[in-house]
Amino acid sequence: MRLTLPLASLGFLLCACASISTPRPDLSGVTISDDFEAGNVESVTQDGQGFRIALSPEDTPINNSPWYAFEINGAAGKAVPITLAYTGGTHRYSPKIQLTDGSWLELESQVDVSEDKSTARFTITPSSDTVRIAAQAIMDTQDHLEWAQEMAVLDFVSFETIGSSVENRPIHKLEEIDNPNVDKPYIVLIGRQHPPEVTGAQSLQPFVETIWGDSKLAKSFREEFNVIVVPLMSPDGVARGYWRHNANGVDLNRDWGPFTQPETQAIEAELNRFKTGDDQMVLFLDFHSTWRNLIYTQTDEEPTTPAFFTRDWIANVKAALPDGVYSFSREANVTSDKAMSKNYIYSTYGIPALTFEVGDKTSLEETEAASEIFAKEMMALLLERAN
Repeated sequence: MRLTLPLASLGFLLCACASISTPRPDLSGVTISDDFEAGNVESVTQDGQGFRIALSPEDTPINNSPWYAFEINGAAGKAVPITLAYTGGTHRYSPKIQLTDGSWLELESQVDVSEDKSTARFTITPSSDTVRIAAQAIMDTQDHLEWAQEMAVLDFVSFETIGSSVENRPIHKLEEIDNPNVDKPYIVLIGRQHPPEVTGAQSLQPFVETIWGDSKLAKSFREEFNVIVVPLMSPDGVARGYWRHNANGVDLNRDWGPFTQPETQAIEAELNRFKTGDDQMVLFLDFHSTWRNLIYTQTDEEPTTPAFFTRDWIANVKAALPDGVYSFSREANVTSDKAMSKNYIYSTYGIPALTFEVGDKTSLEETEAASEIFAKEMMALLLERAN
């Protein structure tokens, strides 16, 4: 039995189809392409059942974050069966279809995933000649640049290039410059160390926008604190659609301390001001994505300055979140010698250093709402501790 879902109003039709009852599709003139930024598939083959898209990582061993992004061209009005076939990983991200308004629709209920998760099958019938499909909503380097430039329009925010990636893509920094002659401590926010982790980037942006907003709280916070934001740490990985690493095959969040890569060397140079004592850092947040909403922290027994900030911030956020909105957990671990940003920052500066993980499937609306609350509670608590 073939099940077709009535999604034509969104620009396509979808179905999860058993091959035994699916007629041979008409795929004449239909092509699959990954020739765009963030596009990435290993290979494409065609048989009587449709297109088989092979997916494999940039190198191994690697975390199971199997990114893919491709376009179907010349398929208007045609049913196009797709099989995603994984090597070096298993199915994790349900395919998303970009709609005509630029938003993305997840297709989880229309996808047939094999028991061992080595393949995922679905059929799409586009109403337009080109449709884009990806593991997550695409946020490419241009999207990051445009957002940063929007923030830099604010008269108290500077926009600078602090370094370049392996392939010479710029690494940008936003920094609050209001009252530059006032000695204010800093919070530092970074993102996109791992290319597929889009939901983390979707959280960082509203978090920053809340801090740099027009509320009375935000204005009071900016009178007492400065902010540094490095929103895109791995531009090569994002541009190339990598699963995890930079162009040298290195996990950037395992290079804090060694600082062997140009991307981490750029942030090391930026943070040097805090080593010399010229400036003070009081909080560090590194935005990521994982299977569920989660914050990795130091334990409460490990002293930080400000004291018990993480414990109290998380408690305040949970009290402020509406019932049923953005459930998350805290995972406190004793700081190890693993060369991650969280461990390095805490060991070097003794401040709260957190890895802020957003769930793969957390909706954009929920992420934005929660990020605003996290930012407000952070500002309120730091102001309280400063006075």
